[in-house]
Order: sequence, then C-alpha cells, then structure tokens
Amino acid sequence: MSFDDPALLAEFVTESREHLADVEGQLLEIEANGANINVDLVNKVFRAIHSIKGAAGFMGLVRINELAHALENVLGKMRTEELTPNSQIVDVMLKAADALSGLINDIENSNTVDVSSHIALLNEIFEAEANSSSTPPVRDNRSIEESEVATAAPIAAEKNELAQDSTGPKEAAVAQRTPSTPQVESSIRVQVGVLDRLMNLAGELVLGRNQLLQTVNNADGTSMQAVAARLDQVTSELQEAIMQTRMQPIGNVFNKFPRVVRDLSAKLGKQCNVVMEGGEVEVDKTIIEAIGDPLTHMVRNSVDHGVEMPEKRMASQKEPTGTITLRAYHQAGKVRIDICDDGGGIDTNRLKDKAVSKGIISAERASQMSERDAVWLIFHPGFSTAEKVSDVSGRGVGMDVVRTNIEKIGGSVDIESTLGKGTSVQITLPLTLAIIPSMLIRSCNRRFAIPQVNIVELVRVRASESSQRISRVKGARVLRLRGSLLPLVDLDQALNFDQSSEPDDTVGARQIVVVESGQFRYGLIVDEIDDSEEIVVKPLGRHLKSCACLAGATILGDGHVAPILDVSGIAAKTDLRSHEQDDDKNNNFDDASQSSERQSLLMFTNAPDEKFAIPMTLISRIERIRAEQVDTVGGQQLLQYRGTSLPLLTLEEHIQAKSRPQMDYVHVVVFQIHGREVGLIAAELNDIREVAAEIDGNTFREPGVAGSIVVDETTIRIVDLYELAFSAHPKWFSDKPKVTVDEESPFQILLAEDSSFFRKQAKDYLESEGFSIVEAEDGAKAWDLLDSGEYEIDLIITDIEMPFMNGFELTRAIKSNADTCHLPVIALTSLASDEDQRRGAEAGVDDYQIKMDRERVMSAVWRLLSPKKSGRKGSHIKHEVLEGCLS
Repeated sequence: MSFDDPALLAEFVTESREHLADVEGQLLEIEANGANINVDLVNKVFRAIHSIKGAAGFMGLVRINELAHALENVLGKMRTEELTPNSQIVDVMLKAADALSGLINDIENSNTVDVSSHIALLNEIFEAEANSSSTPPVRDNRSIEESEVATAAPIAAEKNELAQDSTGPKEAAVAQRTPSTPQVESSIRVQVGVLDRLMNLAGELVLGRNQLLQTVNNADGTSMQAVAARLDQVTSELQEAIMQTRMQPIGNVFNKFPRVVRDLSAKLGKQCNVVMEGGEVEVDKTIIEAIGDPLTHMVRNSVDHGVEMPEKRMASQKEPTGTITLRAYHQAGKVRIDICDDGGGIDTNRLKDKAVSKGIISAERASQMSERDAVWLIFHPGFSTAEKVSDVSGRGVGMDVVRTNIEKIGGSVDIESTLGKGTSVQITLPLTLAIIPSMLIRSCNRRFAIPQVNIVELVRVRASESSQRISRVKGARVLRLRGSLLPLVDLDQALNFDQSSEPDDTVGARQIVVVESGQFRYGLIVDEIDDSEEIVVKPLGRHLKSCACLAGATILGDGHVAPILDVSGIAAKTDLRSHEQDDDKNNNFDDASQSSERQSLLMFTNAPDEKFAIPMTLISRIERIRAEQVDTVGGQQLLQYRGTSLPLLTLEEHIQAKSRPQMDYVHVVVFQIHGREVGLIAAELNDIREVAAEIDGNTFREPGVAGSIVVDETTIRIVDLYELAFSAHPKWFSDKPKVTVDEESPFQILLAEDSSFFRKQAKDYLESEGFSIVEAEDGAKAWDLLDSGEYEIDLIITDIEMPFMNGFELTRAIKSNADTCHLPVIALTSLASDEDQRRGAEAGVDDYQIKMDRERVMSAVWRLLSPKKSGRKGSHIKHEVLEGCLS
C-alpha cells in the first residue's frame, strides 16, 4: 500500500465504517420496494459508496476503489431507473458490501485480497440491457461465499508469522515495514452539548480541587465539609455525563437482523418479516457489544425453529409470511428486549420426551412438570430438538450458552410459548456495567459487593423465628417465605471460609439477601448488611479469575478491595441449578398469611419512637445525604442534585408528627407526583418488609396519612404521598385538567375489592373526580351486578385476590360474554409481579395498576374512558379536557 499517513488512514477507516453502517438496511429496503424504486434512498447508498471510492482512490487503496466503483455503477443505473432491483441483484450487492466492509476492516492488507468475483458479478448486472424485464445473467455465486474475501485477517496473521520466523536483516526490514499497521480503535459519536457539559464539569472539578488544597493548607475543618460536599456533587455529575457518552442506541444491534432473517429465510425456504421497535433505547457500549451474539442466536432460532413453512402456516389459517418482532424498552431501571415470533410455538410434550430420552429428567418428573417448567428445559446444556445436525441448528450448543452469556453481564432471560401461536423470549439487561449500584455485605469479617440488579429483597430472621422459618428439605436448607420454600446458601461455606458441615440454624438472628439468578431465586446468608454504594468494576487478578463465585472487584472509599459476588456462579457452585426445574407446587406449604393480600413497605422513623411506612411501589429511589446538603430557599427545603433542585418534604410540617432530631446524615425517599420528582426526608430507614395488607383506615387517618398497620406489635402509620405533596404545594395541582361529568348521567365504574380500606380509598378519589361508583365486595358479587343489567357500567376496576371469584376469573367472565366484552378492565394489585401481569393479559385485563398509586390509576381510567374507546357519545367528558389529562 502506497499511502503512509497512519492518522489519515485511520480517519478514512472510521468514516468508511460510518458510510457502510446503514447500507445493508438500505439495500434491503430497496429490495422490498421492488419496481417502485425509491430514488432518494438509492441516492443515499450511491453517495456513501461514491465517498468511499473517491477517498480510496486518493489513498492508493486499489481493491477498495475497484469494488466501490463496480457497486457505484449498479447503483447509478438504479437511480436513473434503468435497472429494476430484485432479490438476485440485491443479493450480489449485499455480498459485495460485505466484502467492502471486510477490506476496510483490514485496511493494511486490502490491496492483496482478490475481489474479482464480486466485481465480475456487479459488472454483469451493470452491462445487462437497460430496462430489461428479465433477470440479468448472474453467475452462480457460491464461489463468493467460499472465496478469499474474508481471508484478509489470515493473510495478515501469515505475514506476522513470517516476520517472527525470519532472521536475516533484509527479511527483518520487510517485516518491520509490514507489524506498522495503524491501530483503528472503535469509536462512538458524542454530541457537542455533552462535551460542553463535560468541559464545564471539569472546570468545576479544578475549582473544587483548588479549594480543597487551600482548605487543607489552612487546616479549616468547617470549610472542609463544604468543599467535600461540592466535590461529591461535581463527581456525581461528571460520572453521569461520562456515562452518557458511552450510551448507544440498541438499534445498532437490531439493524443487522433484517439481513440475517432475509438470508436464513431464503436458505430454509421460509417467508419472514422483521418488525423492530424501540431502536432508540440506549444502553452502555459494553452491553451493546456483549448482546450481539446472543440476540443473533435467538433471531436465528425464531426463523429456524419458530416460523413454519408457508404451506404449513396457510394450513393453520395463518398468513404465509411469518413475523419476528424485536422490541426494546425501559422497565424498572433496566432495559428489556423481547424477541417474539408468531410461529408454531414450543411443543412441551416433545421437549419432555426428548429430555427423558437423554436422561435429563425422569419419566415421573416429566409427568409432573408444568408447561412453564417444560419450556425451560431448552436452557439445559446440550439440549436440542433438531431432527438433524446442520449449519443452522442441532449441534446442542444453544440456549444454555445464550443464558450463560446474558447472566454474565448481570442480565436474565425468560421464555414464554403457546403451541400454535408463537414464542417470546424476554431479556432483561442492566443499563451499564462500568459503574453499578451495589449492596455491601460482610462475611467472616470480609466485605463483598452484590450488584443491586441481582437483589430482590432483604430478610432478617430473628433468633426466636429461626426454628420456624429455616428448615431442611431433603437435606438442603430452605427459608419459609410467603407461602413458598426458598433455597438458602451460606456465603461463608460457599466461599470455603467456614468448613463446618452442619451450621446451627437455631442460634442467633440471620441476615438473608434474597438474590435472583435469571429466573431463579435463592437466599444468601451473610453476617452483616452494611450500606448501598455505587462501585467501579475492576477485573479480577490472574490468581482469582477461576473463582466462579466472583465477578470482579472494586475499591471502596477507605481504600480496601471488595470482591463482587457472582450470584449465578454461587448458584452453580452450590448445585442449586440442579433443582431449578422443580415444580413450584412442591414448594408450597400451608400458611395463614397466604390467604391475605400483602404489601411491600419501606419502614422508617422520623423521631425515635414514631414509625412510618411508604409502599415500595411508589418509590423511585432512595438517596443518603449529609444533613447540611439541605438548603432552604424562600421557606422551601431543597436538595441540589445532579444539576437540578429537588423539592423536599418533612413529615412534621404537614402531619401530626414529632420533629426529626439533629443528625449528620438523613435519607431522601424520592417519588414522582404530577410530573415532578419530590423527596421526603426520612431520619432512619428500618426495614423493607412484605406484610399482610390489613390496614386500619380510621384511627390515625388525616391528610397525608392513609391509615395504619401493626407490625411486630408496633403501630406504623402509612404515608399518603399524594396528599402530602398536595398539602405542601397546592399550586402544583391547580393547573390539573378537570373532568367534566354530566350530572344527569355520569360515568359509572364498578369497583370490585374485598378490602374495605382499599375499596374506600379508591372510591373516595374516584368520586372526587366526578365518577359514580358501584361497589362489590368480591368478584362473584361484581359479576352478579353486571349480569343483572341494573347499572350501565362503563369500566370495571377489580382487585386480583378476592374470595369466591378472583379478578382473573371475573375478567374472563366479562370478556367472554357478548354483552360485556366491550367493557375495559383495570386490575389493581399491591404487588404486580411479571407472572400476575402475564396471567392478567391472558384473561383480558386492559391495564394493570398499583393500588396506592392514585395518579396512575386515574390516568388509566381517563385513557380507557376516552370517547374514542367507549360506547358513549362524548357528552360526559370533554374531549379536549381529556386529552389534557392524558398528556
């Protein structure tokens, strides 16, 4: 290669990669348009290839120039509409674009690669008679796939070996001129606004450093705290800004799948479309790089195993063309990716037969397995249902590898399938791997970090409860937790700190961290739970890399090193995974608490002898701050946080509560209300507990207090965050759109709820909005009211757990009846698990909401009662006002 400016060469590679990034998808769109040529789209591809050709010619990159020129010729005929694209033509162009990408990725050796077969095929297309309706004479292109287009890397490796073996001065000189290949690192685009913010923060950091040095020199202890607070704030903002530069849209991964599906469909004789949603969702660059292969495997599975042949689909009253949907979205602070197909689904009987024949499970176990457990057999190592081994499937290296790779980056994978209708694979991923929120714990006087993404809840078993709550089943320790048995692992023993074989479960209290590995949960017994902290992940040293229980390490604020626990590795080491497919029914036991609905509560104290609670479902996050960070401006308490001001509320100012004592540190419980983030100051956090939702709504009821419960013989008041915010800032709610209801015929809502507290609470705020409420104490009574025809019901709000007829049964009855199937149903629950939401969707529930979240419930009511969706004429709710509510 004659051009010898490494910097300019690297710039050429970077720009060429950017030009080629969208070419594949654009060529596929050109193919889909067929005779209806989108000239603007063809022009985009033409300009990209033209730019590469021009720069390559200037830099002496002969092969790149020649191949780009041949591609440009074909595109030129297309944009003048002299050539009509078809599958064969686009196939040649796609392979040529792949070859061009290969040349650019190994730029130093590009001039030695033979691309004549690609150029010849492109030239044949170009030289074909203009406007010919027949297919241009395209030669058999199998030779392309078997050619040396992708051999640039082996050639380079061969040259390196030659350089290492050569001993003479001449050979050494040649070799020296050849290992000078410029190192072209991967790059990302960063918006100028982000860089400006980074520069401003860097300036603030310099000022903070100067203040710190001056304060240290003057030995001014008072100023030291203020400087430290400022440095803490700037560092947090800088961290956030830097993380933003690493975020990339997941569409960068999605965009390659139309080509994958196209090529594989053609190979298998199938017809498949790809639908992609949420490509703008951003995750860390490291995550993007890690999920490419697992997603590719699952998309190929959807084409190979999922979508049926066209004739079989038509025999099943389906469209001959199958659809594979890729969907990305944010969920609970993580990223969720769904890969769905409308194919034949998974035959669980076939799965079980295969598993029995392979000796994976016994025939007796297979007969007892639920449908869900049977589907999960595909995650067993070496399991495959393919009839024969091919280059597409059947090698036994499949979903178990996908699952392992996803869990390595802190994610989880789940699968749902319905025979004859299709399969959905759900992947949950963290937003980033570089800096992660973690919980610090202690075991044998050593500190460890557990990523919060793996933590489900914290459980403290008192000494007096140990014998009742911790027991043994088939020799394994389990925790009785809310009606099921949870496997337990003692961290000391898992890490070989404690060699005793029989720990005494009757001595002392137990701190248990309930963790999740994929869809599998277990309890990790630790000595102490310290605090939450954002940690920077560092790789393990050479001597610890083989330890399956550790995922990395971090350096704490005091300079000590804390290993990061790998909850999946611990489960594998302690052989918990071998019991993962056990039927959940075998884990259930009689528990009086199972019959009552439960509520997850954050419990805290404001004054030492006053306890309060907030439903966890309403909390966005919890921050621990120094008390001196709280500012007061115009009588309003604020926290300067991440470049914005967070309004703060205190209980003693708005309800009957004692004043908070002076403290160095406090907690801020952050929640959202009316589109704003607000913080409630909590003096000390006590616990997160799931308790029976038997709430007294009368004794301590006042604006800002919803009611009270008794836990461990202590009365705890439940804070109503909506009323508290309204009491503190009524002006925030003054611009809230009002629903205009016709007094002669208001909308009627049927409210089915067996808890008198929740029924009264929902009725009060619904009536305050002008709706007419019809109450029912259980599902059976609700159905009787509907069936009687006495009321003209417009919408149903139902609890899930109710006697006689639960919410799912009520919804199924409503949706299967011709007179009521049009009615929208909102399901209310205290704990909306993924399983409950899945069952609700199957039953026909239109929306799922949390009971204590008044704003979201009302938003769902307004949306479902829109005149466009209800059978009413719109005289009851003004349409423009409703639109304001929904926005």
